[in-house]
Amino acid sequence: MDPTPRGVGKQFFGAAAQTARLMLYGLLAVVLMAMDQQGRYVPRFRSAAAAVIEPIYLLVDWPVRVLRSAYGRLQTHRSLREDNESLRRALIQQQADLLRFETLAGENRRLRALIEGAAGQTFQYQFAELLSVDLDPFIHRVVINRGFRDGVTPGQVIIDGAGVMGQVEDVRRFSSTVRLISDPSHALPVQINRTGLRTVAYGTGETGSLSLPNVPRQADIRAGDQVVTSGLGDRFPNGYPVATITLIQRLEGEIFLRVEAQPLAALDRGREVLLIQPVDEVLPEADP
Repeated sequence: MDPTPRGVGKQFFGAAAQTARLMLYGLLAVVLMAMDQQGRYVPRFRSAAAAVIEPIYLLVDWPVRVLRSAYGRLQTHRSLREDNESLRRALIQQQADLLRFETLAGENRRLRALIEGAAGQTFQYQFAELLSVDLDPFIHRVVINRGFRDGVTPGQVIIDGAGVMGQVEDVRRFSSTVRLISDPSHALPVQINRTGLRTVAYGTGETGSLSLPNVPRQADIRAGDQVVTSGLGDRFPNGYPVATITLIQRLEGEIFLRVEAQPLAALDRGREVLLIQPVDEVLPEADP
């Protein structure tokens, strides 16, 4: 049996009691707002609470900030590495393009020199490329990519952009063998361009040297004189540069000078050569 009178319980816990509590809470709120308005207690409490909570917030936020900073640095490092790799590849490509341009420029200069070397001459000319080079001490020969189908004939002269290289010795259908002027068995009728003195230049087996053994002791010849083809022998046309005099020795008891000359043509390098032939023997067009 419930000892609490029904009337008392209803009055204390009923709707009237709830209304009274609500009014009490409202009055308390008004009092607190009034006190806060006068004494600024709430901002002080908020500041004190924030001062207490701030270290906890910083401690909790520190790993997040560290991870965020590390991730940002990682992303920046990765981006820089990718940019560097991209720039490196672009630089390598540009260097490759530059090398190619330099190669093309050098080739254009050589081809221009070939054409200028033939300018003013009454000869037809035809370009050819070297296929192989044989610079054995006892034989100096090269093979070019032109043969009798291109109109090449034995004895035909080849030059490069600087001077005479040699003459065709053996002709096949698609290629020909050329004996260089530096070959030990090769002899070339020449003359000193400054004085017109005629002599013969012999190969020595060295690409950088020719021998002129038949120059008289009293001949007017100087180091630096240019040696050109004399046109004698009906092989090499007249007036093509051959070499430059580099050594003159007057030996006691000898009636001839010891004379050496350096070939102007690039006998041991280069790629393009020029076949020349008189205009009355026009070369046919090469097959494509």
